[in-house]
Amino acid sequence: MFTMISVDGIRIKTRIIPRRQLVTAWKTLTSKPFPKVKAFQLGDDDFDYVLRLRWSKEDEERERKEWGRTLSIEGTDAWVFNTDEFADADYVILIRENPYHSVEEVLKHELTHIAKGDL
Repeated sequence: MFTMISVDGIRIKTRIIPRRQLVTAWKTLTSKPFPKVKAFQLGDDDFDYVLRLRWSKEDEERERKEWGRTLSIEGTDAWVFNTDEFADADYVILIRENPYHSVEEVLKHELTHIAKGDL
């Protein structure tokens, strides 16, 4: 299912990642209650644009801690962030249309950040 979302006032066509897929991935990671998370898959160009637009020093520091270096935007599969832009979500996961890893792997990785509270 496709929908339009707004990120920093920019409208982007996305594919919605179903909640049941998020919950299934979450349950493999933790027994904590599932938080308010939305996930969307964006076209690669839109993903790159949004990442460039929203990237912060905190994101760069977290990436260096996690990977030992800063990855290129084109080499990034997904990104999770805290949000107040969505009334029904505390976290949003954005995934590129053509990730290097499977969507399931990407979701688990990004949900791990939420579970650990390292955002």
